[in-house]
Amino acid sequence: MTFEFEERQDRIDQLSKLLSVMQDVARKLANESHGRSYDKARELNEILHRARLQMDAIETAERWQVQMERRRAPRTNFES
Repeated sequence: MTFEFEERQDRIDQLSKLLSVMQDVARKLANESHGRSYDKARELNEILHRARLQMDAIETAERWQVQMERRRAPRTNFES
């Protein structure tokens, strides 16, 4: 279970970082764009922002699920 969680968490982190870089580039594009392309660049930025919010929700749900699994896991008693 721990390995699966770590693997999923790693993928979530990678995707979050990628979205962050994409947002930064889209922001630069919007700042440098003029005319009709500015609105499209701004729209792209809004989509990326919503994607980041969704990633945050996925990460929160993932943490909650792992906490629930840990609570349900049988406890071992090493006392004799």
